[in-house]
Amino acid sequence: MRPTVSQLRAWSPERLRTSASELIEIDRQIEVLGDDAGRSVDAVREFWQGQASSAAAVLWSGISLSSSRLSIAVRVVADLYGGAANTIGVAQKSVLDLVEEATLEHGLTVSDSGAVSAPAPKQPWNVVDVMQDSENATAAQIFQQKISTALTLLDDQDNRAATALGEAFREIGSLLGSQPDSLGRTVVDILDGRSTLPGTPAELHRLWETLSPGEKDALARWDPSIGSLDGLPALDRDYYNRRYLTVLERLPDRTVAAGYAAVHGELRPDTFLLSVTDGHAVVAVGNPDAADNVATLVPGTGSGLSGVGGDLQRTKAMYDAAVGTVPTEATSVILWSGYDSPPGIPDAASDLYANSAARRLDSFQNGLRASHDGPPSHNVVIGHSYGSTVVGAATTRGASLDVDELVFVASPGVDAERVNELSLDRVDAAEVARHVHSTTAYWDPVQLIPKILGIHGFDPSDPEFGAQVFTGSPGEPGFGVHSDYWESGNPALTELGRIITGP
Repeated sequence: MRPTVSQLRAWSPERLRTSASELIEIDRQIEVLGDDAGRSVDAVREFWQGQASSAAAVLWSGISLSSSRLSIAVRVVADLYGGAANTIGVAQKSVLDLVEEATLEHGLTVSDSGAVSAPAPKQPWNVVDVMQDSENATAAQIFQQKISTALTLLDDQDNRAATALGEAFREIGSLLGSQPDSLGRTVVDILDGRSTLPGTPAELHRLWETLSPGEKDALARWDPSIGSLDGLPALDRDYYNRRYLTVLERLPDRTVAAGYAAVHGELRPDTFLLSVTDGHAVVAVGNPDAADNVATLVPGTGSGLSGVGGDLQRTKAMYDAAVGTVPTEATSVILWSGYDSPPGIPDAASDLYANSAARRLDSFQNGLRASHDGPPSHNVVIGHSYGSTVVGAATTRGASLDVDELVFVASPGVDAERVNELSLDRVDAAEVARHVHSTTAYWDPVQLIPKILGIHGFDPSDPEFGAQVFTGSPGEPGFGVHSDYWESGNPALTELGRIITGP
């Protein structure tokens, strides 16, 4: 049954997002308690051996597996809440915008059921009144059709969400009282080496969505780093990566382990660990699968696990700026330290690091599209310093990114002479210039690299390059200005927030 207009006004998609976040946080708290209980069971076995001890360990293993599967099911519900907030929220806004346009701009009356009527004919009639009455009647018919179509679409989205949630809750019910699912042939073949996981994010996502919680767990035991694969939902990536992170923190190489520990120390209830492997980490502030706006920061020279705290501060600053710009929309900003960055300034003269990173960045962006719930999000990639050179490598010489906007911050060059050499999947070549933005502070010495050395092409902040150039605080002479773009009160940060949230 289609909702009424008054019911729609009372709906709160934002509450669904809040509920999703609350479920995730509760799940994480339960996870901590389960880990503590597991350590206690293991500790007992150090001084209690024998048949009873072994039986207790086996029993706990089964309980732990069931708990893990239940956790996945709960996160599916959270993901569905987030997705419903997007799809239903968009459909709700479409109906209410039509109602507002019909009543305020055209003087029509919209009933609670969505029926549209024109004002009563005026008396006595004259030619002007007859023409106006005719226009009103025509407008009423048009809005009646538009509102009816929009209400039908919204009702369909609501029913889809209800069906999906029903299946998710039935899954939870079965987990609370049934044995673990048997593994399907597809998963068994992968585990036995007769097959492999799909090679593209879109294909992997399609397979993943068909798997039961038990099958996902089986694949995670087979490959503990599976959460770092592009195409998996953000909730599942975070779930498996946080568990894998506890293993990485215990690596014998203390320097490497300390880097992973630094990542662990930065995780919060509103952050999602999208990748943690090979000395790299990708962390999102806000769930990208449920966001209207998704931005990815590519950091520059010297970035890595040990410096994740500073990079996440910049990420959070952009998140706050975007939310402050459009507080009614859900936003996610991601720190993508998913590549081997140049370790020092002399190394940054080479394109090798950027070229090797380009394909990884492309795959990551394709994965964001594959796992996103609801209508396509507004996606932005922001390259800082050498990170902009990485973005350039991913959008030139036949390469392209599936994003809506590019932003270059303090760029030493993007291996292009003009903006029309860059390519975006969803933007016509003639329109690319409108979707590429760049800024460099007046005192930032990085601008000397393309002007004097010219090793990475033209300066994208030079008006001749053709990008949309925006300005920020000029800074002070020295190298400190190179990181000032995210300081509170810098106009550049405000502009970054505006670009992230779209036109």
